[in-house]
Amino acid sequence: MSEVDLTTAIIGISLAIFTTLCFNLGIVYQKKGLKEAKLQGVEIKTEEGFIRIIKTFGKLFTVRSWLIGAIMGIIGWFPYIISIGMVGVLVTEPVMATGFIFFVPAAMKILKERVGIIEYIAIGLLTISPILIGFAGISDVELDLIEFVPSLIIFLAISLSVCIFSLTMAKKRRGKSIEGLFIMFGGAILFALGGSATNILAQALQQTGEGFQWYTLFELPFGIFWFLFGGGIAHLWIFLGFWMMAAFNISSLPYYQGGFQKGKILIMYPILDSIALLLPITAGIFVFKQTFSNFPLFFIALICSVFATIVLSKYQAAVESMDSIESDSDKESSEPTKPSTDLE
Repeated sequence: MSEVDLTTAIIGISLAIFTTLCFNLGIVYQKKGLKEAKLQGVEIKTEEGFIRIIKTFGKLFTVRSWLIGAIMGIIGWFPYIISIGMVGVLVTEPVMATGFIFFVPAAMKILKERVGIIEYIAIGLLTISPILIGFAGISDVELDLIEFVPSLIIFLAISLSVCIFSLTMAKKRRGKSIEGLFIMFGGAILFALGGSATNILAQALQQTGEGFQWYTLFELPFGIFWFLFGGGIAHLWIFLGFWMMAAFNISSLPYYQGGFQKGKILIMYPILDSIALLLPITAGIFVFKQTFSNFPLFFIALICSVFATIVLSKYQAAVESMDSIESDSDKESSEPTKPSTDLE
């Protein structure tokens, strides 16, 4: 496989940096909006059903901070798709993971959140690991839109099974400190699958050979008609890739947003980001057939990501437990002392 040329790499990486700026600042503003909404009695509760979730998000759209974050996230999707099309998911995702450079200061400034030295080390490892992946010598994308289907089906089956298990465990651990983590893991997997679907969409758009035309916006949701009228297999995967991207991203929203609302964003977001990095990279290797010329460097980066995620997960569980204890003690102290009755 050929390597990506320098000009294409620079443009693709620049677009990925702009994307991660939008995504990371958007997430911080959404967290701020979720905190404000909770004070107003608006809370995401995935266990209360689809209709209740829709109503909750309808109320969130009236919260200014949350809406700003959502708009920034939507803006970031366009350069994200273009970047993946130019340099592949194995370059775009690692570059985007360096967004902690924007994210941590923003979370500390806007949300007033703090973490300890061990957690800073873990966050640092998650920031360094994608840089190592970037130097691992990633091949160009050469996706066969027919031969990759069996690998895609296996990948989706395994990923969705893990997701369902995580969300089931969250339901069983409802009200406990670990609930938010299981919700976040499940939502992060769905979000990462949305990233993988975006890769399919980007590669299919490239293989049409038509570039981005005025009618492409119509082809995204209605590409099935281009295929039926002799447009070729790439048009079918534009249609499937778009709707897979939409389905996975929309379904992930209540879960990872619920995770943000239940825990510290400086802990929850690195977990979301590491899964959103590793799962598309796994798909890049086994489904999209991209390779590394320096696999040991990739393996070191993988170990760093897994270790950091475990550290942050344990810290989040401890924080949730302490918050629960403090909340209970506050309730007890706020209760008026009942006067004792003298029976004598």
